[in-house]
Amino acid sequence: MRWLDTGSRVLARARMKRTLRAVGAAHAPSIPTWTRPEELTTLYELASRLPHGSLAVEIGSYLGASTCYLAAGLSEVDGYLVCVDTWQNESMPEGPRDTWAEFRANTRSFGDRLSAIRKRGADLDSADVPGPVLLAFIDGDHAYESVRADADALLPFLAMDAVLCFHDFGIDDHVGVTRVVGELLATGDWVPLRTVRSLMCLRRTRSPGAMPRGGPPSEGG
Repeated sequence: MRWLDTGSRVLARARMKRTLRAVGAAHAPSIPTWTRPEELTTLYELASRLPHGSLAVEIGSYLGASTCYLAAGLSEVDGYLVCVDTWQNESMPEGPRDTWAEFRANTRSFGDRLSAIRKRGADLDSADVPGPVLLAFIDGDHAYESVRADADALLPFLAMDAVLCFHDFGIDDHVGVTRVVGELLATGDWVPLRTVRSLMCLRRTRSPGAMPRGGPPSEGG
């Protein structure tokens, strides 16, 4: 996947805004989120450049901001998005609460182009994923064991050349994310594609082997 030059990226952002309006998600920039605007734009770009009819999965959807950008990008290629979350806010700084109604309100315009599954990413199974996945975004609980469990559950569904993105990579408070990315790279099955702020994107380059485990998890996940 070749990245755009500066002029092309300006045009791409303008197209993104038009697409968000066209799919009824012009409100997406105002949805509360911990994902930065540059990271959201990158998710949109990745989704919009997938092959026609592609399937994407998001683990950890919160109130639906990143969901809207992924789904808007997928709308350009007639793609489909599977969102997986408990919507109980267990790992968010503001504390547990049910965010399901807010998520559904924020993403309702995508209708049958999106399915929302209320479970943990670690519990993902073949009934939830209707085909090979070409793009995945993991942004659930950032404790090491949780990130590792989400990745382990998702990996069997990822196609060759799939792109796998992690949020909060390289953040001191979320070393579990960085550790899992390191374990994936150590397999030789994945290579870095792009890093935007704390969004790390990897590309699968060969059939999967066993993902090693690193040393003991540090405090803070």
